[in-house]
Amino acid sequence: MKSMKKCLVFGLVFFLALGILVACGNDDDPGAEPDVEENGDAEENGDEEEDVVENEFGGETIVLWIDQEGYGEALIDALNEQFPDSTFLLEVVGGSYTVDRLALDGPAGTEGAGDIILFPHDHIARASAQNLLLPLGPDFANTMHGRIPEDSIGTIVSGGNYLGVPLRRESLALFYNADLLAENDLALVSSWEELIEQAADFNDVANGDFLIRWHAGDAFHSHFILTAHGFQLFGPDHNDPDLVNFDTPEAIAGLEFLASLRDILPVAAEDLTWDTVHGAFVAGEVPYIITGPWSISDIRDNGDFEWGITTIPTINGVQPITFGGSHIAAISSHTNYPELARAVLAFMMSDEGLQIMYDHVGALPALMDVSMIDGVTEDPLLLGIEAQANHSHPMPIIPELSHFWASGPDMYTAVWEGLLSPQEAAEHAMAEFEASRALADN
Repeated sequence: MKSMKKCLVFGLVFFLALGILVACGNDDDPGAEPDVEENGDAEENGDEEEDVVENEFGGETIVLWIDQEGYGEALIDALNEQFPDSTFLLEVVGGSYTVDRLALDGPAGTEGAGDIILFPHDHIARASAQNLLLPLGPDFANTMHGRIPEDSIGTIVSGGNYLGVPLRRESLALFYNADLLAENDLALVSSWEELIEQAADFNDVANGDFLIRWHAGDAFHSHFILTAHGFQLFGPDHNDPDLVNFDTPEAIAGLEFLASLRDILPVAAEDLTWDTVHGAFVAGEVPYIITGPWSISDIRDNGDFEWGITTIPTINGVQPITFGGSHIAAISSHTNYPELARAVLAFMMSDEGLQIMYDHVGALPALMDVSMIDGVTEDPLLLGIEAQANHSHPMPIIPELSHFWASGPDMYTAVWEGLLSPQEAAEHAMAEFEASRALADN
């Protein structure tokens, strides 16, 4: 099985490396090497020579900005085997800082500027607006469709260009404490109607005991409530800047349901923090929370109870749709070696490349068939994330999303706190969205 996977990996890398070549810079002068960690050139091994993709690369230096050191080092070891005549350098750069740093280092040609960068999907609109990323071309696009889930692909397409490769897939989901449910003779819920019934028996307001906690007054964490009522942010394809849709009947119905949930979680939005939501779950104090895969490692390491992850409960029989997220690998538009950079990206999205990612990061691979990666189908926590991710839509990456974040969060908070009616909050958000958009246009 592994040998077959390896053959498929080599075929994918070779196909993409040949099929998407573009004119490159001065390849005869790789330039000075940046002051970053070098994991060494791979030594040639005659016994493994048949496993190395035949390529014309040699003398290039590719800098990778990766957010986790162990993953980066293992990836470079594999790249040294794949491309033994090229040099690969690693610098650990936090994903939240990558685009801002590339905006400075890329155009300036700073020593050590990343050729391959890894960052969260919600930064891609800003990177695209600044022309920081190299479009990948039709061969990459064709390879992704049918292999990578559409909600993940939607996070990397801007202006018709495919600007990166989704490697990790994310979504909010329902986390549950199985022991605490059993202690209270509660069954795992599948609907919010069931959850509301359980809360009536479980909640003890005086002692601060609540059946479920989440960041209820937050636009990201409560978006699913509106989608369950038919709300479509920026239209059905989530890319129409004229359809923010705050004031639609569907959005207002969702806000009305959100307001009703204050009865089962009578806590101010500002008091629903990481500590009082995630921390309370880790401490074994709350049966349910709504959070994402970023919470898994801490719960696994510090939670002393049986727990699991499943889809967010239905609302009126409708499965809520969450924002789909991903971590993206992309190529700097300022790289001197676009051909090799594309071949590296092809390897990172291959089964072997994603196996390295899973082994060292433990994240859900952005694949339609996760069984291609050893260990994932035996990981019930990631399968729980995948189950909800299959009911998600990509977070919009159009520039107008910034105006949503300038107006939408206050709408959710105002409704949760009872400061405005759902209708009033929606109308106010629409006015704020249009004002933010007009200001940006002037």
